[in-house]
Amino acid sequence: MTTPCPFNRLLILAFRTFLICAVTICGERPSANATTSPKLKPMNALATQGFYCNAGYDPHECEQHVANLKAVLIHYPASAPRHWSWVLVRSEDWQPLVLRLRLDRTSPAFTALDQHETFLEEALFLTQSIRANELARDFHAPSDQLLSLAVSHELGHVICSDGSEAAANRIAEQLRSGKHPECVKSLTPIDELYLHSHMPGFPR
Repeated sequence: MTTPCPFNRLLILAFRTFLICAVTICGERPSANATTSPKLKPMNALATQGFYCNAGYDPHECEQHVANLKAVLIHYPASAPRHWSWVLVRSEDWQPLVLRLRLDRTSPAFTALDQHETFLEEALFLTQSIRANELARDFHAPSDQLLSLAVSHELGHVICSDGSEAAANRIAEQLRSGKHPECVKSLTPIDELYLHSHMPGFPR
């Protein structure tokens, strides 16, 4: 899912400023108040990407969730471009955020392509939570697969710099199948219809 308009991008910038000023940082970038996550295998795979948790996130949970996110990212044959930021947002803060941005309230992830940032809801990492059960029902997927589905879909937007949901679903399917993604300039209406109806994505 991507943000659709400049007005929303301004709101994201404002939210990002709040995050950076009052955040628990769980990544490779140094900070006086940072908590460093466990080292990666291989370490250089995500070295230029930043990982953040919004204000109020428990530091220990931040470390665990960031480690889980990195494990998913490393699993795919392609990752986000250099200097990409991943921001984890508490579920209690998620709905106010997507409402302000006028985004789909059911989606647990979105990407701001211009800002090189992807936002993920905490529920994607809490597979036994009520919210995770709601997402599993809405997207017809087991709760323990939600993170993989969401991340691969957002990578579909990121890798091809494409805001199309159907195109992101197509790339996500390639990533989950272990294939290197192939970006295309446009999809036919038939392709769009098929991808929307047959492949899990965020959102439909």
